[in-house]
Amino acid sequence: MADYDNDLNPVLEKARDDDLLPLVDYMLKKLSNEIDTDERYKANPKKPSAYADLLASEIRKFGGNSFANMFRGGKGVPYKEVVCDVADKMKVSYNKAYSVEEIEILIIQKTFEDSLEKMTDEEKVNVIKELGIKNVPAGASAAMIMQALVRMGKFKSYQIAVIVANSIAKFILGRGLSLAANAGLAKALSIFAGPIGWVISSLWMAIDIAGPSYKTTIPCVVHVAMLRQKQKCGR
Repeated sequence: MADYDNDLNPVLEKARDDDLLPLVDYMLKKLSNEIDTDERYKANPKKPSAYADLLASEIRKFGGNSFANMFRGGKGVPYKEVVCDVADKMKVSYNKAYSVEEIEILIIQKTFEDSLEKMTDEEKVNVIKELGIKNVPAGASAAMIMQALVRMGKFKSYQIAVIVANSIAKFILGRGLSLAANAGLAKALSIFAGPIGWVISSLWMAIDIAGPSYKTTIPCVVHVAMLRQKQKCGR
């Protein structure tokens, strides 16, 4: 049994197989992964719920360099450290006293707000309409729209997380999330496809220079954040 992390393992253990498969595919893109040599994966690669603890362990190992992991018994870093590292890379403002969930949400919101800033006024109006945002004037800034969404509660946090996670999956894996995750969001997903794609493209160009390990940790952290919000909403 892999080392247990209270901030990560419970989320992965509750997730359905189709929700975990993008995580598997993100990890398999990294040559140093240990997924494809594991007997449980080889026996049933399309049933990641059977090896959710392995996925958690891999995410945490990606968060630390291999030399340091040797002295941790191969356990990797705490998941919160991985999340904070991603937040730093994405220039997210946060306090280390925040919970993992709070930092994950800030990462999602930063990507979403950056995308809003790249939208035309017409696109922003469509987003306001499709996401059911109330009391936001025409021509509202990205920050105003984001604040309104935050005030609308946890279901909006889930919707935003799905939109961002879906865009990253399309960019890296060439496909979006499962239809179950995207239910009721089709129009909003299409509206955000361009702007979020531009933000992610810019981010990945910087990652190519700064450190390739983020190509795994960023999508994994965003996907876990989406799963956490999905479960909180009872989806």
